[in-house]
Amino acid sequence: MIAHIDADAFFASALQRKRPDLKGKPLLALGMGGGCVIAASYEAKAKGVKTGMRVSEARKLCPRAIALPSDFDEALLASKQIEQILRNRCPILERYSVDEWFLDLTSLVGGLPDNVKHWAEEVQHTVMQSTSLSVSIGIGSSKLLAKMASEYVKPAGVTYVYDVEMFLRDRPAQAIPGIGKQRGLHIQPHGWKTAWDIATAPKEDIQKLFGRPGLAMQRELLGECVDPVNIESAPPKSISRTRSFPSTQNREMVYAHLLHHLTYTMLKMRREGLACSTVSVWLRSGAYTFDQKEQKLPQPMNTEEQVLPYVHRCFEKLYERGNNYTQVGLGLYGLNPKGGTQYSLFEDPRRTKQAESIQKALDTLHNRFGREAIKRGSAMPVVGSKKKHLNIT
Repeated sequence: MIAHIDADAFFASALQRKRPDLKGKPLLALGMGGGCVIAASYEAKAKGVKTGMRVSEARKLCPRAIALPSDFDEALLASKQIEQILRNRCPILERYSVDEWFLDLTSLVGGLPDNVKHWAEEVQHTVMQSTSLSVSIGIGSSKLLAKMASEYVKPAGVTYVYDVEMFLRDRPAQAIPGIGKQRGLHIQPHGWKTAWDIATAPKEDIQKLFGRPGLAMQRELLGECVDPVNIESAPPKSISRTRSFPSTQNREMVYAHLLHHLTYTMLKMRREGLACSTVSVWLRSGAYTFDQKEQKLPQPMNTEEQVLPYVHRCFEKLYERGNNYTQVGLGLYGLNPKGGTQYSLFEDPRRTKQAESIQKALDTLHNRFGREAIKRGSAMPVVGSKKKHLNIT
């Protein structure tokens, strides 16, 4: 059994905690740069303000709203305080974000409480008394169900999913994290209206729309714990990155996005001291269908130079000229700690050493000047930063 704890209107609430005069008022907590709302008080939400809105749009809905830069130091302090309360109760805890946590309730001292709802209410009370912040708690047999449950009643709600079918039939498909309005448009032709419809839809259709992660989503919706709560020190089993973009037939543009993903995932994997044994590339077409190709590597690899030919091979098998594409993704799978350098019977050891030397040089530049400081020439069509950068081929 898993609990998801979600701090309510977190960045806005952190501002109100530091400035009690703001409590009860429509408040917009702004992100870096001040142009976007990253949290809104419930007084502002009642007027239709949503997270991610531009400030100008939010002010049209709520002219009297007070817009202030988020206090990230206060928010971080509040996050640490909440987490300490949760750690004191549950040894297996995973921080999902600065204001969200997953708890494995079977690890509680004495085992799973007889009344989990009463346990959750006691946690809420302690957090409020200690931090002056409210949290909503969802409890279910999988992470996805628990997260959906914490969103069911807000603020300060407690929802325990004891009947999966009844709960999912009561939730629209867009309530599933990751679907939202845009994807909701593409599921309409299938007649899927509720989360239960998604959970029980044909697997072939789900994979076409959502790729391989869609199959795991279905299993989690049905109550199977595909992704258990992990203590953060455990290394990741996979690293992936995907980004959407306006529909395009420009092959170079799509491929450039893919190369950006390779740099990002490789940098992240190397920082963990890992190597991958499988790469996967997927494309989403303008018709909102997914296609995916995987390539098993001849040996564990952890450099861009080694992995790039296999990534390119997957891309070539997927890309069809004349098609419109709106998303490209890259996944590195089969991650394990990197041992000593291994040489394949089919690879020149000198090239392997050269690839490692090049990667170490890239790591140094990325760590010193940022990930956007140096790019491959084929990645140039994507403008990721206004900073000066080096161009490599």
